[in-house]
Amino acid sequence: MIIISAMSEDRVIGSQNGMPWNVPAEYQQYLDFVAGQTVIMGRKTFEIFGKDVAPETSLIVVSRSAELDDVPVATTFDKAVAMAKDLGKQIFIAGGSSIYEQALAVADQMYLSTIHGEYRGDAYFPAFDADNWQIVETREQPQFTFRRWKRTTASQ
Repeated sequence: MIIISAMSEDRVIGSQNGMPWNVPAEYQQYLDFVAGQTVIMGRKTFEIFGKDVAPETSLIVVSRSAELDDVPVATTFDKAVAMAKDLGKQIFIAGGSSIYEQALAVADQMYLSTIHGEYRGDAYFPAFDADNWQIVETREQPQFTFRRWKRTTASQ
């Protein structure tokens, strides 16, 4: 299971109803990674980004109350993971904050892009213990740095 996120240097992942930056190369990288796979995301994240994923991508939305046309909804993160495992594809976790927080306990990789610069926001990527993770790939881009992290300790 892979957590995937873009964040500012101080962990901002969102501002009101979107991202506070416009970095098309990073967003295209995200879409390329998740294409044809299974993506778990919260309702707010789905409303902002869900329509952009490739048609062959399986989406599962975590929401306690929403019913969505043509998209499976799970009432808890754990139920979403169980549904995703049944699909037999790579599972990506795409936010928001509370979904990421739950995923940190079970993910074995993280694909994290740090957007260069400072941005204001109201949603943050949760802090994590870097001692439990190792950076196995780094790619510097003009507007962001991509890092692939791999868990070094057993997930909970």
